[in-house]
Amino acid sequence: MADPTLRDLQQWMKSRIRPACAKSGEAGRPAAPAPAPGTAPGLNPQRGAPGDSRLSVYADGYLARTREALAEVYEAVRRVVGEAEFARLAAAYAEQVPSRDYNLTLTGRHLPALLDRWPLRERLPFLPDLARLEWLVCLAFHAFDRPRLDPQGLSALPPERWDRLRLVFQPSLGVIRSAWPIGDIWSARRDPRGAIDIALEGRPQQLAVCRDGVEIVCRAIDRAQFELLSRLMGGATLGAACATLAGDAAQERPVTEWFAGWMRSGWVTAAESAGA
Repeated sequence: MADPTLRDLQQWMKSRIRPACAKSGEAGRPAAPAPAPGTAPGLNPQRGAPGDSRLSVYADGYLARTREALAEVYEAVRRVVGEAEFARLAAAYAEQVPSRDYNLTLTGRHLPALLDRWPLRERLPFLPDLARLEWLVCLAFHAFDRPRLDPQGLSALPPERWDRLRLVFQPSLGVIRSAWPIGDIWSARRDPRGAIDIALEGRPQQLAVCRDGVEIVCRAIDRAQFELLSRLMGGATLGAACATLAGDAAQERPVTEWFAGWMRSGWVTAAESAGA
């Protein structure tokens, strides 16, 4: 019988380490066939342990590393659902969402989407948004921030050019809106269970997530500031974003005050002209 190719060995190894994926297939590709009896590559025994037994360490390790990666990022989700449910969640995630990243930090990026269809959401409807907040926290922590914008560079800018500015924000800055008080839940993730008493109904929150030195800050902002930040972070010019905001409500918004606060916090790194 011909020696197995490198691809044959890779497929066989994958079928042993991730048997669930070998059964179901991934990304529209055919499932890897189970190795026929007698065709498995030779596995040398060591210290009395057969090769098959030693290989099982890698299969167990894949799930263990996935669970550890999720637990590191989703601390509040883990606290809310409890250890047993989080273990089930991690096992389902390892089976349904194949990791294609070399960095374990990125492993859990799709957990909010899984929670959108997780049965526990019926009882804890805030879970997907809480996970999205924790993913923003993770991104903020690992982002490489840029030097903040020097406001003196804007002082000589003619008023008619302000409307055409596009603001560039720190990579660590993110915004999120939820129908639930996810910021309060996240802030209580390390409190004793008996001390946690958070009203959920009728308490939507908009949050700006950023890094301040080595600390991650989740700052509550009102709906209008959230809308403005979202549009500006999406590439809208200052004039276009403010015009949309002005048309949304008759109430005058303290845009100048918000902008000054962003500058003090170091959120803005550049102001680029959108052209003539």
